[in-house]
Amino acid sequence: MGLFTPNIDKLKNNNRIAEPDISDEIKTRLKNMMYYDPDPWVKTIATLKFMKLGDPTISENLIQIINEGSLTNKLELLRLITDNGPSTDVTVLQVVMTGLTDKKVLVRLQAISAANATKHKHLIPYLAEMLHEKHFKVRLLAAKALYNIGRDESVDYLIGLLADKNKDVHAAARTYLASINNDHAYRALNDDSFMQLADGMSDKEPVREKTAQRIGQDRIREGLALLHNACRDKFRGVRIEALKSIAIFKHQSSIDVVEKLLYDKFPEVRIEALHTLERIGGPKALEAIENLPADRKKIVREEIERTLARMKKSD
Repeated sequence: MGLFTPNIDKLKNNNRIAEPDISDEIKTRLKNMMYYDPDPWVKTIATLKFMKLGDPTISENLIQIINEGSLTNKLELLRLITDNGPSTDVTVLQVVMTGLTDKKVLVRLQAISAANATKHKHLIPYLAEMLHEKHFKVRLLAAKALYNIGRDESVDYLIGLLADKNKDVHAAARTYLASINNDHAYRALNDDSFMQLADGMSDKEPVREKTAQRIGQDRIREGLALLHNACRDKFRGVRIEALKSIAIFKHQSSIDVVEKLLYDKFPEVRIEALHTLERIGGPKALEAIENLPADRKKIVREEIERTLARMKKSD
């Protein structure tokens, strides 16, 4: 490109150059390619073109691209979603959610950017899962998206990042929390005892177990995010103590985290998860237990029956 080549994108944005209209004949040919061409590459290109045009009839093709497309095509699709901005379209949200679980880090990163652009709060729990990614850049971008989309609804997730060992992620979490007018965020940032808890959850297994226990005993609400993280701990003792403390707070935001431990490797953890969901209560907690398949351990199966009976009786 020459030194004085005009910036075409800028001119378009200033309405000085318009995008050429696509004739009905070309649209028809593109649509035939999209639905009937035997070459997957041709179908993909046609679909992406219609996506650019905002055509609402391409849902199935978009899902196919994010599930089966090449790396390049997946990235292009997610970039288009990012460029299109806020969205409530079910297919778009499904594409983003699928992208967030893709095996390729590049796809996951672009999916986070797409989620950020859609600004849809339904994506908050899916973005929260990204905070546990191995790659710090994924955690960093997910934190930004959670802040932009959720604000108050993302406080607990961002508080959990104060225990992140990566200095950039930790610093970003502090910056985002400092700009949110929320009591829990303020105390997490300014209470020295909370930072002691965060350090404790990064210590050896016995210290983590005692820290999880202390958060519940002292009813330190800011520590709920640390308990959610502790539910992923590799030691079952830490997971069990985290569940016991979560039960004390009875917060609905804990249900998704606790539900995962209904499928834990150890029966004692699964039973504790049952008790925790019972303490939290509500339709969502009940549904999580009702949807359980038959457990391989008799002791757990019997506890499921007793727990369901008590929860239904109390309704």
